[in-house]
Amino acid sequence: MTLMLKLRNIRKILLTILFLFIYLAVFAQKGLQVSAQLIIKKGDLVGSKVTVTQNGNIVQTIPVGNKGVFDFMLNYDSEYIIVFEKTGYITKKVLIDTKVPPTFQKDVERVTGFDVILEKQSEDVIKEYANPVARIMYANDIRDFAYDTDYSLRVLKEIEKENKKLAEERKKKEEEEKIKKEEERKQQLIAEAQKRKEEDEAKKKVAEEARKKEDERLKKEAEERRIAEEKARQEALKRQEEERKKAEEEARKKDEEEEKRKAELRKQEEERIKQEQERIRQVEEAKRKAAEEAKKKEEERLRKEAEERRLAEEKARMEELKQKEEERKKAEEEARIRAEQEAKQKEELRRQEEERLKQEQERLKKEEEAKRLAAEEAKRLEEERIQKEAEAQRLIEEAKRKAEEEARIKELERLKKEAEEQRLAEEKRREELRRIEEEKAHQEAERLKHEEDARIKAEQEKKLLLEEQRKRDAELRLKLVAEKMSAQIGKEDADQVVTLLAPEDIAKRYTRERTDEVIRLPRIILTRTVFNRNDKITFYTRVDHEYGAVYYLKDGFFISHEQYLAETQN
Repeated sequence: MTLMLKLRNIRKILLTILFLFIYLAVFAQKGLQVSAQLIIKKGDLVGSKVTVTQNGNIVQTIPVGNKGVFDFMLNYDSEYIIVFEKTGYITKKVLIDTKVPPTFQKDVERVTGFDVILEKQSEDVIKEYANPVARIMYANDIRDFAYDTDYSLRVLKEIEKENKKLAEERKKKEEEEKIKKEEERKQQLIAEAQKRKEEDEAKKKVAEEARKKEDERLKKEAEERRIAEEKARQEALKRQEEERKKAEEEARKKDEEEEKRKAELRKQEEERIKQEQERIRQVEEAKRKAAEEAKKKEEERLRKEAEERRLAEEKARMEELKQKEEERKKAEEEARIRAEQEAKQKEELRRQEEERLKQEQERLKKEEEAKRLAAEEAKRLEEERIQKEAEAQRLIEEAKRKAEEEARIKELERLKKEAEEQRLAEEKRREELRRIEEEKAHQEAERLKHEEDARIKAEQEKKLLLEEQRKRDAELRLKLVAEKMSAQIGKEDADQVVTLLAPEDIAKRYTRERTDEVIRLPRIILTRTVFNRNDKITFYTRVDHEYGAVYYLKDGFFISHEQYLAETQN
């Protein structure tokens, strides 16, 4: 039992000595201890950099560990800017003002802590914050270092203002781009309409030139056909005239030959009749001479013969007379027959001549009829040609009129179509503009709503950030307190003390201006003094351990015995 008491006393002595060393070390430091943690959002700490600057000059570069936690010391009565940066992330700065009043005890350990979160670069936020995003300085009301909440709110407002400005500029740029694209599209539509108009005019011009060329070709062909037909008609008329002249010449020659032949026939007939009359005269003369000779012979014979023979002679004479009469009759009959035959021959010649004349007249009549028919045919052909030409010209005019009518209808349809397209395009453009205006109004309403939501969210996030920052700072401070206490009083007791130091519980439980209470735990006595001034909670804690260790804390920060007495006895 005595041995156990001795060991316990030795342990108390050693702990007291250790506490004295720590206490002396705390009182020996002449600066502000800063504990911070760097957090890379959606990334790692590789390539991260933390620098401490004073008056624009780098005074310290702090290595960043795997967990991003680091500690460093800052001298009092100076102003430092801690720069947190990493490639591809938005650089942030924290201003720490270590200026303190003359009555401030610089030999007392002061610890402040904070977290810094770096986010990726984005078009929706500022590329680089020109001013520090937070400021830590000495606060006279709590007599300790704390965040300048007014500065933080002002910086958040400036960031929101810059973000809003960037968003407005981006929106303005998008609207300008949209207007530019709309103007380009409008110009493109105008250019396309102009191009279509020029193409239509070119097509119309080509069609007009083709129509003119076709008209000229048809006119030329019609003229050539008319000239060819006129030439053929002239040649036909010339051939008909030559054939007529040739026929007339042949008819004339034939008539002359016929006249010659008729004259020859008449001459031959007259010669024949003359010869026949001469023959008949000679026969009559011969008969007369023969009769006279016979009569003379008969008269001679009668004179020589006798009367006997007179009867015989008379008979002979009678027979001779009879014979003569018969011969005469026979001659007369033959003359009559010859005259009849000649008359018949003449009649036949006359009839043949009349028939020939009739045939000639018929031929001439036929020739005249043929000429008339040929003239009528030529006239009919000429009329048909003229009618065909007129019909062709009418068809050309009709085709031209029809083509012009179709072209006019097509042009009207095209103009109507263009007007309809322009109307539809105008309606579409107006609808698009209305839609754009509605979309703009909707977007503006959405933007305002989004801005309002963003503002509310930012305020809430700001409050949450500040609250989280305060929590982290408190947790960090309590962690540091636990680490320092655990070396002296053990981890279990240190964790128990830290649990009772949580400010949230104190803020909820104490509403009076000052509250004092004592909490007794195994091996630990906590004496707590809580001030509630203007809704601002400040709590002081004295921790007495059975091993002899005594701690003084203000809002979770270690303070000296003198500061504790000075601030709690007011």
